[in-house]
Amino acid sequence: MNDYKYRIIKQYLQKNFDISPERQNQLLELVIPLCTEQKAIKYEQLESPGPAEQGRVWFSAEAMIHSYYHNKKKGINCGTQVWKRNEVILFTSSLLSGEERSNFVQMLEPGLVLSMSYPDALTVREAFPEVAAHIEQLIIQNDQAYQDRIRLLHEPSQERVRKFEAENRLFCTIASTVTKAMHVGLSRQGYTRIKANL
Repeated sequence: MNDYKYRIIKQYLQKNFDISPERQNQLLELVIPLCTEQKAIKYEQLESPGPAEQGRVWFSAEAMIHSYYHNKKKGINCGTQVWKRNEVILFTSSLLSGEERSNFVQMLEPGLVLSMSYPDALTVREAFPEVAAHIEQLIIQNDQAYQDRIRLLHEPSQERVRKFEAENRLFCTIASTVTKAMHVGLSRQGYTRIKANL
């Protein structure tokens, strides 16, 4: 198990961090014991809304993952973000500002998932300025994804589905119609009808 964690985390560091081998080893020594590894099945819920300190940073080299929130007023689930394999999943407002977590995090494929608690992630962030800088990059990427989602949701329904399918090909082959529909603000029936006419 630790071999898998070590290999996956080391690959991520080599791809995303410009640090010396010595510094990389120091970071690995700190991170490996703080990470948990779990096997998850398709559509398994990894996280649900709750206190920030119970939040986790998630990562899977094997599976796509998505997040959504439940709109109580409308009684529907609304997709918030899709993460490809090898992308770090975190919610800035909870990690850095301690705000309540409002999203569900759910597997879209079966696979191994690594995670680290938000308190541990903050410890690593404080000990390694390189990690703090990387988290800032992730914040920018997440903000861009949010802006793209807002723009998409303001498009007419048919254009929304067309663009979403074109920009998320792998996701659209993996996810159910219900899951795809929640990411474009439509019902399953509405999504199916529009998709049939594209």
